[in-house]
Amino acid sequence: SVPTFIVAGHETTALTLAWSLYLCAFDQDVQAQARAEIAAVVGDGPVTGAHLEQLVFIRQIVDEALRLYPPAGILSRTAREADRLCGREVRAGDTVMIPIYALHRHHQLWSEPNAFDPQRFADRGAIDRYAYLPFGDGPRICIGASFAIQEAVIILATLLAQFKFHAVPGKDPDPVMILTLRPEGGVWLQAEPI
Repeated sequence: SVPTFIVAGHETTALTLAWSLYLCAFDQDVQAQARAEIAAVVGDGPVTGAHLEQLVFIRQIVDEALRLYPPAGILSRTAREADRLCGREVRAGDTVMIPIYALHRHHQLWSEPNAFDPQRFADRGAIDRYAYLPFGDGPRICIGASFAIQEAVIILATLLAQFKFHAVPGKDPDPVMILTLRPEGGVWLQAEPI
């Protein structure tokens, strides 16, 4: 339904932005690189959809935040027929849980998996299709994925162009899974106008 799309879309995008800014707050070099890209692409005007294709590094920041803190940290699927998965029997009707959070931090799939490194998305073709699933995949992939990315890139670029973000000491959020991966206690940041 339309209300589901609106609520689900807003919460997951808000979480993506919160985690993106939290991660950026610890890396002033990433923020500086992002601001340089924004200045070169946008100039002094507002960030719009026309800029999306050129805001490559901003998109990499969003992708890396989605890798480290995917709003949908767990997906479940019901087996339609019997199968074997990793040597285990799966019966028709069984529920299979896919731990996206763990997948995105798996040492066999990612170099330094717990590190914030937007550059790992510089060559998207080098990333295994099934190692990065922030929106799921297949016939039940998130219908709003494209819109969510566009929205997140525009908002993140707008915020980074206007503020320098710093972490608030002693206020690190704990990721908690309650339908979505939320920062318990919120994300506390200092925003310094530029």
